[in-house]
Amino acid sequence: MAISERVAARSTEAARARAETEVTALLEAALAALTEHGSAGLTVADVLQRAGLSTRAFYRHFASKDELVLAVFTAELERSLARRQAAVDAAPDAAGAVVAWIDETLALGYAPRRAPRTRTLFAEGARLRPDHPDQFAETVAALLAPLVAALRAGRRSGELPNTDPELDAVSIHAVTWELVERRLGGDTRLSLAEARAHVARFCLPALGARS
Repeated sequence: MAISERVAARSTEAARARAETEVTALLEAALAALTEHGSAGLTVADVLQRAGLSTRAFYRHFASKDELVLAVFTAELERSLARRQAAVDAAPDAAGAVVAWIDETLALGYAPRRAPRTRTLFAEGARLRPDHPDQFAETVAALLAPLVAALRAGRRSGELPNTDPELDAVSIHAVTWELVERRLGGDTRLSLAEARAHVARFCLPALGARS
C-alpha cells in the first residue's frame, strides 16, 4: 500500500473512532438528561454540557433533538435485546427459554436500576411512535424474535406442542408488558417473583408445557 493510502486509512480510522466516542458521549448524556427531566426539559445545550462537546459535534451526528432521543431509544433497545438473547440462549429447554424471555421483560419494570430508564423511554416511545411507525414495528419484531425462536424450538421438540409461535409470542408479550406498565405506573401489589409466576402459570399450560 502506498504511503498516501496508509495515511488516508489512518485518518479515516481516527475520524471513525472520534465519531464513535462523540456519539457514545451524546447518547449517555441524553439518557441522563431524559431520566432527570424528560424530553420537555431536555435541551441540546444541556446534553452538550454533560458530554463536554460542542454544538458542531452535535450536528455532525444528529439533525435534531428528536433524532437524538430516537437514537437513545435504539441504543437502549440493543442493550435489552442482547441481554434477552443471552438469557434465552442459556436456558436448558424451550419452556425455560420462554420463562427467561418473560424474566427479562419483567425486569424492565421491576428491576430498580432499569425501571427509571424504561419509564422515561416508554414515554418517549409513545411520543415518537406516530412519526416513526416503521421503526417501532421493527422494534417490536426484534423484541419478540428470541421468544418466537424459543416457541418454534419447543414445537419441534414436542416440549410445547400446542404453540403457534408468532401468535403466541404476541400474546405472551401482551400479558407480560401489561404487568410492566402497571409496575411503572406505581402498582406494587405483585413482587417480581409473583409477576413471573403469574405469567408462567397463565401462558405455559396453554403452550402444552408439561408441569
